[in-house]
Amino acid sequence: MIIPRPQEQAVLGGSAAFRPDDLRPAPDDPSLGEEGYRLDITPGGVELTAGGPAGRFYGSKTLSQLGPLVPYGTIEDRPRFAWRGVMLDVARHFMPKAFVLRLIDLLAEHKLNVLHLHLTDDQGWRLEIKRHPRLTEVGARRGGFYTHDDIREIVAYAADRFVTVVPEIEMPGHAQAAVAAYPLLGNDPSRDVRVWSEWGISEHVLNLEESTIRFCQDVLDEVVGLFPGRYVHVGGDECPVTEWERSPGARRRLAELGLRPRDACAWFIGRMASHLESHSRELVCWDEPDREPTPGTTVMVWRDEQADRGDNDVILAPHTRTYFDYRPSADPGHPPAQERVLTLADTYAFAPDPAARGVQCQLWTEYMPTPEQVEYMAFPRMCAFAEVAWGSPGDYPDFLLRLDAHLARLSARGVRVGPLVP
Repeated sequence: MIIPRPQEQAVLGGSAAFRPDDLRPAPDDPSLGEEGYRLDITPGGVELTAGGPAGRFYGSKTLSQLGPLVPYGTIEDRPRFAWRGVMLDVARHFMPKAFVLRLIDLLAEHKLNVLHLHLTDDQGWRLEIKRHPRLTEVGARRGGFYTHDDIREIVAYAADRFVTVVPEIEMPGHAQAAVAAYPLLGNDPSRDVRVWSEWGISEHVLNLEESTIRFCQDVLDEVVGLFPGRYVHVGGDECPVTEWERSPGARRRLAELGLRPRDACAWFIGRMASHLESHSRELVCWDEPDREPTPGTTVMVWRDEQADRGDNDVILAPHTRTYFDYRPSADPGHPPAQERVLTLADTYAFAPDPAARGVQCQLWTEYMPTPEQVEYMAFPRMCAFAEVAWGSPGDYPDFLLRLDAHLARLSARGVRVGPLVP
């Protein structure tokens, strides 16, 4: 349960006014799990037992959310999924650092523990790479970029709130901004390629030369130096083969490698997976129906809701439940958005396969040019997703009863909450 039930006081039988001094930490109980906790609430105060530091953090969050009158009884809680993520696309529209920090606070408030930053795409490159400065000199002209110091601040701020920041550097497709900065990465260096100002899937992909592999490895070397977490996302989805089929250089390279054009993307991802493994990191990529998962990687499934991907870890991110760039209702009057409708009820009804490592909701920003618009599209659907991710969704009408007071708290903090359309 992420949003406290207003009737919980009656269920537990009485309550007392709570002061911070009344909180008594108890020795850790590893059986609760690293993120689990137990609150024993009696007339003598509140005792918090946790499985580890994250559990103490979440237990304190629950206590603060219960309000000044804390119901007597015992609350024992732990998450179902280890990865409870939110993806923020800062490539299509750059989001200032202050908003990223604010979003981290909102993740922590909802017991979400992964911020996946989509840092590069056809429309922008948002991460400073010191070895290749033109990536931001050219690729970040539509908005801005994050310096190394910005990223260190974001990562540290998130860690204090038990949120891990996972970077995404798209390759070999969704790479037009990189090709605009360094034409030799492309399949036709003589062609004038600009950072894309349209939406959709660009045909401009990275070439398959060893020099380009080394370039991408250089980038990943800087990335792992900035992001200390276990995972690095490399995209890997929606990679057209048109240029590889058309380019004489690409055809020569494919012949050398003994690959068909449709197999080149998997080969590219495999090279990056091996490189990240040498840094003791694990590659994450988007799932594609015509590509076998690279062994030892984590697959982010967005086309369906199934977790069966062989021996690979799976993060479920189905667009039918978790894409918050979809319109929240069919009613007119919403700001521009993707035409598909994803309601609050659709998100709350998401029943993830428990075999998955985790779940994630997505904030693609083609139609979200400002932080205010991101918040409008995220809430209240992110509240529903948080209960799904924690593993506590139940009766939907009950959730709606609890949601009103929660959204009022968010609005009081200045969060631009979208309309509550059940």
